[in-house]
Amino acid sequence: MNSKTGRRLLSYVGRQWKLAALAIALSLTASFAGMYTPTLAGEVVNVLVYRRAENILLLALPIVALILVQGFLNYATNLSAQYISQRVAFDLRNDVYRHLQELTLGFYRRVDTGQLVARATGDIDVVTGFIRMALTGLTSALFTLAAALYFMLAISPTLTLYAVTPLPVIFLLVRRFARRIRPIFDTSRELYGKITSHVTEVASGLKVVRALNAFPLLWGRFIALSDQHLRLSLTAAKLRASTWPFVGFIASLSALVVFWVGGGMVVSGALTVGSLVAMAMYAGMITWPFIALGFITVNYAYGLSAASRVFEILDIEPEVKEAEDATPLEVTRGEVELRDVWFSYNNERWVLKGVSFKVRPGEVLAIVGPAGSGKSTLVQLIPRFYDPQRGEILIDGVDVRKVKLDSLRRQIGIVHQDIYVFPDTVRNNIAYGRPDATQEEVVRAAKLAKLHDFVASLPQGYDTPVGERGVTLSGGQRQRLAIARTLLIDPKVIILDDSMSSVDAETERAIYEAITQHFKGKTIILITQRPSTMRLADRIIVMDDGKVVEEGTHNELMKRGGVYAKLVGTPVAEAPVAGVV
Repeated sequence: MNSKTGRRLLSYVGRQWKLAALAIALSLTASFAGMYTPTLAGEVVNVLVYRRAENILLLALPIVALILVQGFLNYATNLSAQYISQRVAFDLRNDVYRHLQELTLGFYRRVDTGQLVARATGDIDVVTGFIRMALTGLTSALFTLAAALYFMLAISPTLTLYAVTPLPVIFLLVRRFARRIRPIFDTSRELYGKITSHVTEVASGLKVVRALNAFPLLWGRFIALSDQHLRLSLTAAKLRASTWPFVGFIASLSALVVFWVGGGMVVSGALTVGSLVAMAMYAGMITWPFIALGFITVNYAYGLSAASRVFEILDIEPEVKEAEDATPLEVTRGEVELRDVWFSYNNERWVLKGVSFKVRPGEVLAIVGPAGSGKSTLVQLIPRFYDPQRGEILIDGVDVRKVKLDSLRRQIGIVHQDIYVFPDTVRNNIAYGRPDATQEEVVRAAKLAKLHDFVASLPQGYDTPVGERGVTLSGGQRQRLAIARTLLIDPKVIILDDSMSSVDAETERAIYEAITQHFKGKTIILITQRPSTMRLADRIIVMDDGKVVEEGTHNELMKRGGVYAKLVGTPVAEAPVAGVV
């Protein structure tokens, strides 16, 4: 699994292979330049101690030049590594976002949104850091360690042995720290996802929270999550506090050993003062590779683990797929037909059971039935938000499975019961599906949806911003805005899925009359519970328990005295929504 994930991750890095090669080359060159600084410094010290040279500045110039060159190379290396890692993150986020658009509504019914956000952001950030570290840190650490040891051995093999003996302890301490901190970070990211979901849910359902006085309960849950996150943060802080002082102590111990043993060698004449200075500088240089290698060896698995969670999203197969030989759909008549359609959300209980009917071109069809009869599910199959397990759905005689999804959904305008309003202006919300629409077209759609008078009364008119999810609008206003948004795209087939449940019966009827008059000749499918609106339909289909049980006009169905007559006779069917217009 790790090797497969590693290869996939390398494929993203490989898109920037030229820059990656340059970054590695720059890193090696910078390390190479730094290798000569201790040697030159030792020579300068020897000249000062043994020859008593007076022109110190001239002797120090090569060292300064090397430091400047190394600084520039490190800058270029870090810039290149940052660009590559951020480019990989950019490509991963784009792929995840694009793939999320292809997944069906069934996926979002099952997934935790907060965890999804955490994977699409936090895990990708972990991958980015890992690539940045591995790309230049690994090559630089290995080269620095090898080169420094080479120069140290050339100066004194004995002193080199003394200098490096404590350093493997640093490697083990860092590995231990990285292994212990990793599960803390993993749990922390999971908690981050839960906190994100909790805050999102509370913000979205604020009215319900206040109406039910549920804040104390939700506050308790939030405090519990925050407390867990705080405890994890404190545990991580304690782990750092108990590790890094020891790492610093071991590094200092290595330097102390070099000066202690090397000082004795200087006194005995076995080593020059300059060589001792160079040895101490090299000993300091090899401390960092031990720290870096300790982190990299653990973070390799850590980075791949984060990458695998990202790839898990990309590997989710869409339940609705576009056929390889799919062709664009051109709707000329607007005929919609269902043939023996069976559908289940969980493959256990059938929601639709052998549904068959045809909507004639230009017909206004009402689909009615008691709650849970399958009405909303049925209309979601037409634009292929889901696919039926059995049966066919055809538009103008063409199976919707054989056409391109974008062309299918472009021809169908659907207004759901659950309205989403973007945190933008009223105008941009209406023109969301057609950003190039003129102001006149936006106003015309708003008038058809009986929204124009309300918008005109706002201080900034159509430029008035609405809050997140349209919290500044009433339920009825949000529904009418969504209707205007759908009408603006001028679809061939219009589906209104109980989309006016929050407006009163008179306004609903007025909107339907305006739509049917303006879009005369277009196919309109509406779901409603109000008899006054049902009468506007050319034909009515009655559903019960996932099946079509009756079909006909309002008068015909009333005469039969069946399910429809009982449904219409229910007093609540015509009741307006109090206080909402």
